[in-house]
Amino acid sequence: MAKSESSQSGGSRRLLAILEGRPCPDCADGELERDSYKDKRAVVCDSCGTPRAQVWTG
Repeated sequence: MAKSESSQSGGSRRLLAILEGRPCPDCADGELERDSYKDKRAVVCDSCGTPRAQVWTG
């Protein structure tokens, strides 16, 4: 049975919230923040711009 879209959307929001504020694993100075990446919701480093998670739904 497939998950409902609202359930998937809630999981996506939780994932982005969990990652937000963590240190960037790719650079020494960055912190992860919610932003967009290639027109999708994402968590991106505020210093180097590396995306750590990108959401295609909801």
